[in-house]
Amino acid sequence: MQLGTPYSVVTAVERARGISKAELIGVSRTLEQTAFEDPPRAALAALQDQRYLTRRTRLVYHRLAQETGAAVTLHARGLQSWVAEGVRGVDLDDQDPLVDEWVVVLLNRRRPAVMAAVDLQHPAAVDVDRSFAYAVSHDPEVVTTCAALLGYEGEG
Repeated sequence: MQLGTPYSVVTAVERARGISKAELIGVSRTLEQTAFEDPPRAALAALQDQRYLTRRTRLVYHRLAQETGAAVTLHARGLQSWVAEGVRGVDLDDQDPLVDEWVVVLLNRRRPAVMAAVDLQHPAAVDVDRSFAYAVSHDPEVVTTCAALLGYEGEG
């Protein structure tokens, strides 16, 4: 499978759709909840920028690491290496294409999943009005490829 960004990998096999930030938060939360029902070996996410790492997001990924034993890594511009106990942070460079993507990768045992979205960057949009193009895949090869793009080196 061709490498690039998670969004390019997912949209090579799934059709992208437009979505508002509010709706995308709902998709992310639904996926995160499935991780507690079907514990993943790893949970990785790209949040674009550290300012989008909310208290709730930090707590969800901390709980995920503590309660499921998953390897948890978050990526964002300006993110420190320690996010919470069991959660590793990766600081993205301004030129890294991941700063434009919102990604959740779950290497679940029964139903792996990846959600990848790209910020459409409408200049006049305030944060709550931002819009994205996104796609979801449950194909194990796609999910594993996206996990590798986010630095996961374990087995898929």
